Amino acid sequence: MNETRIVRRLEALLDGLIERKEIHSAVLSVVSGDGAFGWAGARGSMSPDGAPMLPTTPWFIASITKLFIASIVLRMVEEGELALEDRLVDRLAASVTNRLHVLDGADRTDRITVEHLLGHTSGLADFIEDYPAPRRHEGADRRSLVEILVADGDRAWSLEDTARWVRERLAPHFEPQPLDARRVRTRYSDTNYQLLVGMIEARRGAPFFQVLRDLILDPLRLEDTWLPGHPRGSGPEPHVAALYAGEEVARFPSFLASIGDMNSTCEDLIRFLRAVVGGRLFRDPGTWRRMRARWRRFALPLDRAALRQPGWPIEYGLGVMRFRLPRFLAPFRPVPQVVGHTGSTGTWLFHAPEPGLFLAGAVSQITAGAIPFKVVPRVLRVVGDRQE
Repeated sequence: MNETRIVRRLEALLDGLIERKEIHSAVLSVVSGDGAFGWAGARGSMSPDGAPMLPTTPWFIASITKLFIASIVLRMVEEGELALEDRLVDRLAASVTNRLHVLDGADRTDRITVEHLLGHTSGLADFIEDYPAPRRHEGADRRSLVEILVADGDRAWSLEDTARWVRERLAPHFEPQPLDARRVRTRYSDTNYQLLVGMIEARRGAPFFQVLRDLILDPLRLEDTWLPGHPRGSGPEPHVAALYAGEEVARFPSFLASIGDMNSTCEDLIRFLRAVVGGRLFRDPGTWRRMRARWRRFALPLDRAALRQPGWPIEYGLGVMRFRLPRFLAPFRPVPQVVGHTGSTGTWLFHAPEPGLFLAGAVSQITAGAIPFKVVPRVLRVVGDRQE
């Protein structure tokens, strides 16, 4: 298939995205690893005032940030600053770790390691998405934190706030898993990565935004990637695509700045992932293999919070997702696997090793966490046709 027709089909895919209910902006970029093909497009408005969304417009990347956090942790492991076996209780203050994981009356916090946090095998509740445990918070507010933010507005947040929220309102889902077992339970939790950021800051004696600059942003020259409140250069912070909650703009900048999720562009994100996959980010070429050495599959969602989180058939390594459509869902035309990360606001960053493609995109809608897993297979089918 000629590239003109591929581009028309990608444009049509974007048209379909922006026509979806509650989607106000959409951006998509596809680049081949050999540099022979590259395309980016955008639709909709980046803000309620009607300013157009462009392929170069920055957007809130949500949990794609976890791939950056994991990369920093693995860089620090390479340097001997951290180890995967390090215990949470040995790396953070007791004010954070005290009775953080109490299940059936037993405190198992001292069993949680860096590797548990990286791979979502700690069993800790998700401070953003999980709902209060009835026995822990009877008669009080029964909403999740994300529901409270959408309904009640912005608030600043700290690691101590996360620890207190988890300790007082939520319950663990399971005990920290034996990582050498044949079957290991895995449950996505933003709490895990907040704790990792705390470890990074404690070990380095510097705020996360500075460590991020030193280890990733400056070496890779990612000039359009930053933590909210800490823009690159000396100028004002760039405007980013508005984040929506349904039909309303989600306005909680203080919270988003507090939890450390980032803003970026398609171009910067693909440059970052190429450096990860190609080994340029790490000193040891085996580090990327280590991140993908053990894939563990999330379970089917069985509760309200899990419906908004990554679940079956998504698998997780150390800070990286693998997504493969089961054969029975695509029996006649299998879709290549992709590795990378998504965010709950409808963001994605993936590498498809088999056709050699890099994909990034966003719809900036907090109800759109499932959209990447619908869009990415379609993009792979379209762009894969260029090789036929």
